[in-house]
Amino acid sequence: MAALLRGLRAGRVLRGLGGAVAAPAAANPQHRSLSRGFHCAALKLQDESKSDKSTSFASSPSSSSTTYQEHSQTHSADQNTEADFQHESDPAADGTNPSEQDEEYETEEQLQARILTSALEFVPQHGWSMEAIAAGAEVLGLSSASAGMFSNGAGDLVLHFIAQCNSKLTEVLAEQHNQVQQGHAEPKKTAEFLRDAIETRLRMYIPYIETWPQAMSVLLLPHNIPDSLKHLSTMVDDIWYYAGDRSTDVSGSYRPRSPFTSAHSFLSPFHQHPNTIRPASSQMNWYTKRAVLTGIYNTTELVMLQDSSPDFQDTWTFLDNRIQDVVNMATTAKQVQSTGEAVVQGLVGAAVTLKNLTGLNQRR
Repeated sequence: MAALLRGLRAGRVLRGLGGAVAAPAAANPQHRSLSRGFHCAALKLQDESKSDKSTSFASSPSSSSTTYQEHSQTHSADQNTEADFQHESDPAADGTNPSEQDEEYETEEQLQARILTSALEFVPQHGWSMEAIAAGAEVLGLSSASAGMFSNGAGDLVLHFIAQCNSKLTEVLAEQHNQVQQGHAEPKKTAEFLRDAIETRLRMYIPYIETWPQAMSVLLLPHNIPDSLKHLSTMVDDIWYYAGDRSTDVSGSYRPRSPFTSAHSFLSPFHQHPNTIRPASSQMNWYTKRAVLTGIYNTTELVMLQDSSPDFQDTWTFLDNRIQDVVNMATTAKQVQSTGEAVVQGLVGAAVTLKNLTGLNQRR
């Protein structure tokens, strides 16, 4: 706007100057007056030019300040963006521990366990089969093709179920032991303890009792027999352990599996202080105990599959009788041992008497 005003004023001065030059010079005084007017106009234009420069200089700081503010705002925005990026990339910024993120990672074995656990829901419908595994995977939001993860097929499902049942039994026995140790429950006799443990374990089959013969046939396949025997051996060993047995081999040598001691008293042929070495010839040894309990468990399981009585009452009666047979066998073994010792002592006494009568013991 200032430049436009200066242009208009300069135009007026030039027009006046042009008119003066074109007009004839009448007299010198007029000429001198025109010269003075031209000189004043030039001075005025110079003053206005200086004024415009000062105005421009005064306005430049404000524009510079505005530019500085805009630059500061832009720089602040860049810093905020960088901070946000660092906050998102750094797990510790939002209080998340990197180790917790690692814990959330699911391994292939954990995923397989989840699928097999979910598949148990469909066993009554599909049996112990790949169809049940595929249905379990779909419930978890996975593709049915996830069943291809299990190379052993139905065998993986049955073995997973057995391992799960053994784990539950161990938890029950451990809880009962803790209750006895804390004085909240009375210790059971060994026969009663063994009977209750086997019943607790077999009752876990009840929801799948209709399809359990199929599961047993799967376990009898050659490639499943080693794992099946391993699970059976682990279960029997855990039952004997919580019954109070701390022996590990035929000699009965003591091996502590935990810092606590047994809360159960053994039947006399089974019982011995855990810190002593027990001769296998004088009582039931490590293998005999486990073989007997394994036989009771397997025969009771077969009876259960054919039992149609309410709540499998005939099965539990059969179990009671088998446990009693073991008690009787142990008692008989103890009686035979006592009788043998008495006979030996009698023979030794007779020999001593005979020597006395014949004078063999007399000193010469």
